[in-house]
Amino acid sequence: MNELHVVPDERKATWRVQDSEHAEPRSEHATATDAESAARGQAEAAHVESIIIHDRYTRTRQLVRRGYAWLRRP
Repeated sequence: MNELHVVPDERKATWRVQDSEHAEPRSEHATATDAESAARGQAEAAHVESIIIHDRYTRTRQLVRRGYAWLRRP
């Protein structure tokens, strides 16, 4: 697994964390903030270097790990 995705689930009004290799979500959350926080923890535990955040308007932003910090990639 090389990256995690935080994606909205419009049907359930929730946010999912899933990896790029599996369709099944790793976790599901009530808010985007909770899902992003969970994704950071899961990424650190699995040594994943990138998180892609998808918003409800199909825009994306990427977070990359640099040492102990997560930085937004321009």
